[in-house]
Amino acid sequence: MNEKGLKILEQYDLTVYSTRRGRNSWICETDRGLKIVTEFLGAPKKLEFQNQVLAHLKEEGYPYVDLVMETREGALFAQDREEIRYVVKDWFEGRECDTKSEEDILEAVQNLAKLHKILCYIPEEESLRYAQEPLEEEMRKHNQQLKKIYGFARRRRKKNAFEESFLNSFSMFFEQAKEAAECAEKMCSRQCLEESIRRGQLCHGEYNQHNVILNRHMIATTNFYKCCYGVAISDLYQFLRKIMEKQNWNVRIGMNMIETYDKIRPIPEDERQYLRLQMAYPEKFFKLVNCYYNTNKAWIPDKNTEKMELLIRQQEKRKTFMKLLQ
Repeated sequence: MNEKGLKILEQYDLTVYSTRRGRNSWICETDRGLKIVTEFLGAPKKLEFQNQVLAHLKEEGYPYVDLVMETREGALFAQDREEIRYVVKDWFEGRECDTKSEEDILEAVQNLAKLHKILCYIPEEESLRYAQEPLEEEMRKHNQQLKKIYGFARRRRKKNAFEESFLNSFSMFFEQAKEAAECAEKMCSRQCLEESIRRGQLCHGEYNQHNVILNRHMIATTNFYKCCYGVAISDLYQFLRKIMEKQNWNVRIGMNMIETYDKIRPIPEDERQYLRLQMAYPEKFFKLVNCYYNTNKAWIPDKNTEKMELLIRQQEKRKTFMKLLQ
C-alpha cells in the first residue's frame, strides 16, 4: 500500500506518533499501542465474524491477536476517496517464526495447541457458512483439476522444463492423490468434520511461520482472515507440512511437533486419522501445478521448476515419515 492510505487514520480515535513501512502495510506507533494499517480486500461479513473470534480469544485470556479497531463511526474498515478499503489492527514487535530453528517451531506448535483449546464456542447459524469443506470433496476437486492440467500439458507441443518434470512425475503423485481420496471416503472424514463443527471448534485457517510473531515476552498469532469452523488438527497439518518440506522431511522434528502438540491438547483418534489423510495427499504437487496452470505459460520461473524437482527428490524421505504416522 502507498502512503496515501495513511489518510484514513483521520477516521480513527488515534494519535499517531510515528509510522514505518511493513510488508504491504504501515506500522504505526500510537497513543493506543502499536497498530498496523493494511488494505482490506475481503468480505465485510467475514471480517465481522473474524473480529468476534478474536474478541473471544481475548476474553479467554489470549491477548496477543490482531483485533481490528473500529472507526469513530463504529465500522471495522475505512475507505479513502478512491473507495479503497483499509483496516487498522493491533500489532506486535517481534520476528516471524524461524523455520530453521527447532526451538521456534516447537514454540509455535505449543502456541497452536493452546489456541485450539480456547478456539471453541457454539456457532450462530449464520456463522456456519464459514466452515471447512469436507476433506473427500476437496480431494476429489483437486484430483479433477490435476487430470485437467495433465491433459492440457500433454497437448502442449513445445514443452518447457517444468512441464516435462510435471508429466514425468504425474503418475506417481496422482496415485497418491487417488489413494488419499479413496481413504477419506472410507474413513468417514466427513463425520469428524461434522462433530468438530457441532462442538464449535474453530481453526486459524492459515497457521504458518508468517502469522506467528515471537519476542522474549510473548508469542502473537495474526491474520485470521481464513478462520473457520472445522477440524482443529488441520491447522497443525498445514504448519507441519510446510516445516517438513523446509526441513527436508526430518523425521525427528516432525514427530517432535506432533508430540509437543499432543502434550497440550491430546489428539483424538479420529483427528489422528484426519492428519494422516491430509499428510498422505500430495498437496505441494497440486499447488505447484495449479499455480502453473493459472499463470503465464510462456514464462515459467526457474524457481518453480526447482521446487518441482526438489519435491520429487524428497519423496523417499516423505514416505519414511508417512510410515511413522500409520
